[in-house]
Amino acid sequence: DNPEKQLPDSRGKSIALKLQILTNLYPLPWEPNRAAFNRQQFQYLARSCRIKVTVLVAWINHLGVRVAKVRAVEAANPEVRYLRYFYIPKIARFSYAATMLMSLPLEALRIRKFAPHCLLISWAYPDGVAGILLAKMLRIPAIIKVHGSDINMNLQHQMRARQILWALNRADAIMAVSGALAEKLVDLGVSREKIRVIYNGIDRKIFFPSDLRNSRQALGLSPDRKLVLFIGNLKQEKGCIDLFESFKIICEQTLDVDLAYIGSGIESDNLGLRISQCGLEDRVQLLGSMNHIALAGWIGASTLVALPSHNEGVPNVLLEAMACGKPVVATKVGGIPEVVKPQAGILVELNDQRALTAALGIALETNWDPQEIVESVESFSWDHNAEEVNELISFVVNESQV
Repeated sequence: DNPEKQLPDSRGKSIALKLQILTNLYPLPWEPNRAAFNRQQFQYLARSCRIKVTVLVAWINHLGVRVAKVRAVEAANPEVRYLRYFYIPKIARFSYAATMLMSLPLEALRIRKFAPHCLLISWAYPDGVAGILLAKMLRIPAIIKVHGSDINMNLQHQMRARQILWALNRADAIMAVSGALAEKLVDLGVSREKIRVIYNGIDRKIFFPSDLRNSRQALGLSPDRKLVLFIGNLKQEKGCIDLFESFKIICEQTLDVDLAYIGSGIESDNLGLRISQCGLEDRVQLLGSMNHIALAGWIGASTLVALPSHNEGVPNVLLEAMACGKPVVATKVGGIPEVVKPQAGILVELNDQRALTAALGIALETNWDPQEIVESVESFSWDHNAEEVNELISFVVNESQV
């Protein structure tokens, strides 16, 4: 482990940097594979500073879950606390930041007792808005990490957009996961000097090239068939339906290609119905959610990974697939063009079904060089990410003390 980051106190003595994190984007006791990238980032940050994580859980998602289960997870990791916040579902979404803040009084006392040097808020709305208000109340500097979907979707709604811009302009710094997202914030009126682009990392102990035949044998898959793999939430915006529509056409052209979906979501039943109606039960699998170790096994067994998403920051699944030497087919949205080089995959325009189908066909027939693909993402690591985040936190803390 790296030594803890040190800061001088008011008497000139060195003290360990303390960071409080506030986010809804984190694994839950009943969804342990959720937002694994945030868990990884925070674990690496914990090597060099003291951190506490407050996970904001919508009360409606907490229904039916035994409190004992949550408490058991908290007991195993005392640095993480799950906090329910209240809101009226599907009504007055512009009020969610206010109701979230109203759910934080007791947590504010715990945070004050911890006396962090900085508050890191991961997600723009409602977390970012409520978090900035909390930081002002506690008189501590705050950084907002924006991911892509939290900006792209909420800015379509005027009242939420105003709150997000208010919070971003009052944050001490903003961490963007891609250059495209940073430029979007600048276009919206956020100071460029306040924004730092810091890409997520890759856990190379898990995601690395493996022998295709061995990977398929471990999963009971045919060594001779090609496999297209989708990884992500099964919802319209992730392009899971778009991928199925293109795959149907691919199936008419070739008999040796299968499709597997890893993830869960509201389109799961819809996909299952479409698979059944098209008689593709033997060629399309819905595998559900899985942990990183199992995920790496399926990537290793795949021919390519496809993610025709409608909006993104930089999806970690693409970085992880390329770290395994697998080509990707994705859409030219968000920060994806920043990380997918020509030697590592094919990018298509959003909502171009014909182009997506053609790209899948070409990618399946191309003789890709796995080593070139791996080298294209060699600069992405969680060590480097944590180093950059620590530098940003230290800068913000030092500036706040001037």
